[in-house]
Amino acid sequence: MNKVLLFNPRAAEHKPRIPNSVLQVAASIEGKYEWSIVDGNIEEAPVAKLFHYLRTGEYAYFGCTVMPGPQLRQAIIASSEIRKNFPSVKIAWGGYFPSNQPEVCLRSGYVDAIINGPGDKSFPALLDAWEKNETVPGEIPNLIFLREGRMITTQKDAIYEQDTLPDLPYEKLDAIYPLKRYLGKTYLGTRTIAYHSSFGCPFTCSFCAVVPVYNARWKGKSAGKIYNDIKFLKE
Repeated sequence: MNKVLLFNPRAAEHKPRIPNSVLQVAASIEGKYEWSIVDGNIEEAPVAKLFHYLRTGEYAYFGCTVMPGPQLRQAIIASSEIRKNFPSVKIAWGGYFPSNQPEVCLRSGYVDAIINGPGDKSFPALLDAWEKNETVPGEIPNLIFLREGRMITTQKDAIYEQDTLPDLPYEKLDAIYPLKRYLGKTYLGTRTIAYHSSFGCPFTCSFCAVVPVYNARWKGKSAGKIYNDIKFLKE
């Protein structure tokens, strides 16, 4: 089975945060597809690192999270270079930029599908369709793609119960990028790490770009789950 290469483009110049959004996607395919991560916040030459993996011929799928700004710039460079040099590799973008601007992304020539919101179910289902060389089914939720030149937007799933989702694969990330590189000094302490205890947002602020993604929906993990996660990270 073909492998999946996940990319977290550079978001800022300061100390990198742990790439939770990409880890969430990795967790959704753990045990189904082999995967690796390239973190643009750590790599000085991320495209060269991506090519290092792709030249093995083992990776047929590329997934990239994209916010506007620095992430978008690096995502465009990486994806366009992959399409030019490895044209058979399927490319999926997620994050709120492609969800809000799907047409410009899909018609760029280097984005094959967009994960429109949570990818916990849609991303593995999309990979399954690609792996079988099937037409992407319209019943896969949270997807946007082109079919015969027409943009298809599938129905949005309800936000998933957070306790039912798989744990983030911290150990595997640690083997690629030691987690200590993500520990930063903040006003909370000398060794802090980013952690997501919930997904979504219940508000509809007119200035916010993620409102169309969440549609005023929010779900949090249980207190017990949060306790176990934080205890694991601390230990």
